[in-house]
Amino acid sequence: MALEQYSGIQLAVDHLLGAKSTIRRKKRTQSDRKKETFFLIVTLMEETIVRSNIAYHDLQLDLFKYEEKFMQVIDMLMFFGFGEEAVELISFYLYDRLSEDGKINPIKDSNGHDILLENPYQLWDLIVQINPKINS
Repeated sequence: MALEQYSGIQLAVDHLLGAKSTIRRKKRTQSDRKKETFFLIVTLMEETIVRSNIAYHDLQLDLFKYEEKFMQVIDMLMFFGFGEEAVELISFYLYDRLSEDGKINPIKDSNGHDILLENPYQLWDLIVQINPKINS
């Protein structure tokens, strides 16, 4: 956001509060950047899987053999970066989370409670909960 855009927001806040205010932009931490990058990776992987499924169902074009090596490399890199348990969660999220009718399948936590993963941010939070070192 440009500085001029902030001034409009600041004027509105000043008017609402009846006092002078200051707007500061929060600096993104390394943790924030990791979370955003993870979100982008998972989102792009989802899009790739959906595109492959559409190509298969609509065009009878099977891209699995072509994409398999790329997905294996991504899986191995995720294993190095996140560990086996996280890779299993990511795989669940990408391949098993949605049922045929589009409903979200829950995953069970260690206490047997259902967890619904609606987006990659929730997946990230669960992975960090399991392995806090990932977020440092």
